[in-house]
Amino acid sequence: MNVARLLYIGCRALHFSERDVMGMTPRKFFLIFDEHLEMNGLKKESAGIDGLP
Repeated sequence: MNVARLLYIGCRALHFSERDVMGMTPRKFFLIFDEHLEMNGLKKESAGIDGLP
């Protein structure tokens, strides 16, 4: 796990303090980051069987 990358994303993109980022579990961090990507249109929706015409 790249700690520098987690700190960069957490502090710059998510606007948390370094202390907040280091206090999060990896699961919580990635749930918040995933939601951030979806809310800002940066994540493509995965294609599933429900998306077929």
